[in-house]
Amino acid sequence: MPEKALLWTEKFAPQKFSEIVGNPSAIAAVRKWSDGWKNGIKQKPLLFFGNTGLGKTLLAEITAKETGWQLFELNASDFRTKDIIERVAGAAALNSSFSGELRLVLIDEVDGLQGTADKGGSAAIGALLKQASQPMILTCNEIYGDAGKKLSSIKAQCEIVKFDKPRADSIAKFLIRICDSEKIDYDLKSIEELAKSANGDIRSVLLDLQTIVEHSKKITVQDVKEMGFRERQQDVFKVLQKIFHAKTIEECQNARFTADVDSSMLFSWIEENIPRHFKQADDNARAFNYLSRADIFNGRIFKRQHYGFLRYSSELSTSGVAIQREHHYPGFVGYRFPEKISTLGASKGLRAGKKGVAEKMQGKVHGSIKQIMNEDLVFLEPVFKDDKKIREWTALFEFDDDDLAFLTGKKADSKWVKSILEDAAELRKNFATKKRKALQGTTPFEAEIAEKEILKAGNPEVEESEKPAKPAIDGKQTRLF
Repeated sequence: MPEKALLWTEKFAPQKFSEIVGNPSAIAAVRKWSDGWKNGIKQKPLLFFGNTGLGKTLLAEITAKETGWQLFELNASDFRTKDIIERVAGAAALNSSFSGELRLVLIDEVDGLQGTADKGGSAAIGALLKQASQPMILTCNEIYGDAGKKLSSIKAQCEIVKFDKPRADSIAKFLIRICDSEKIDYDLKSIEELAKSANGDIRSVLLDLQTIVEHSKKITVQDVKEMGFRERQQDVFKVLQKIFHAKTIEECQNARFTADVDSSMLFSWIEENIPRHFKQADDNARAFNYLSRADIFNGRIFKRQHYGFLRYSSELSTSGVAIQREHHYPGFVGYRFPEKISTLGASKGLRAGKKGVAEKMQGKVHGSIKQIMNEDLVFLEPVFKDDKKIREWTALFEFDDDDLAFLTGKKADSKWVKSILEDAAELRKNFATKKRKALQGTTPFEAEIAEKEILKAGNPEVEESEKPAKPAIDGKQTRLF
């Protein structure tokens, strides 16, 4: 594989203890443990626990390298039965290597033994730990609560080593070293933001960094924001990689089931990244053809509220997109967060501001919130450039400081906004007094017209043409705009 296509999780993987980012206490415990074995003193097996991506497996692998031990690795979730564990792992744990040196036995993801599929595997590992004559390290994500109860026989035989999330500043220093070695231009703020977004997951932040570099000559804060939110438990990058490289429908389904995002979000990720993965035009066209068919079923789900169609939508947007390709695309692909979701996220504050103003205007202008947001607000700009009208409208619609900040572009806590609110409150107080006298014995419609007239009467400089129109003879309501 060319170096440019090499995943940075492989390229910059630590090769010795001193290169590991974070968890110094865990590293110190392992070094002391391995020194004991090298001095001929048998040690208890180690049980590493902590979230995914914190380097548990990596530390075990580096321990084997630093000590010169042969590494025997087994994933417990793939070998659940008592027979297989005793036969495969037992042989490794009870006997040294061919050279007579110690062998490090690593059993990864022992919490994967939980559930009905565990046919004596957990008990077999517990028994093996008592008899092992070789160094053993086990890893899991959680040892407390219900998960911990199911691992009680294993915990009793082990020395527990906890893995914490690396500090953001440690991750930032690591990323800066990589940028310097790769001659990547960056600003310090962007690296700090990227380190914070990692949430302690070194592998994911390396993939994020590589993705940004694939699309930008310099790393900026905006690049980091465009990466969007990454689900760390089973990150979307890996799910997409499995789907786009899948050769069978079963592989696509397994990848889809492990995704910790809903089907609509996964659909958006696939839609965004089809052009990035499928470089050939024919594969690209076929992928979007299947995706469009999936979208038809999404439309039917929305219109008919029949969620049984989701099985077709999910299958078409994953298996349909992946299996139809005719070419193979090896190497690294810089997947990106869905742009349309980033755009919606960036405009969330704007939409919230418009909606808040529209909700307060709705009852008085006799229009829907949607219509006010899309059609009427655009005409408010001239009104809110006039201080006198601002006060009147603020009083009429009972705008607050956030509404004024949105409509005028000024800060919500500024003296100007506070003065407008104080004047508006005084106007409302005066209006209420006049209103009680003017509205006695009137119909609701007449009351509303009278209220507007009272409002205009509060400003002697209002031109006659600006005063509200008298109600039509047929009694139909008029719009404010």
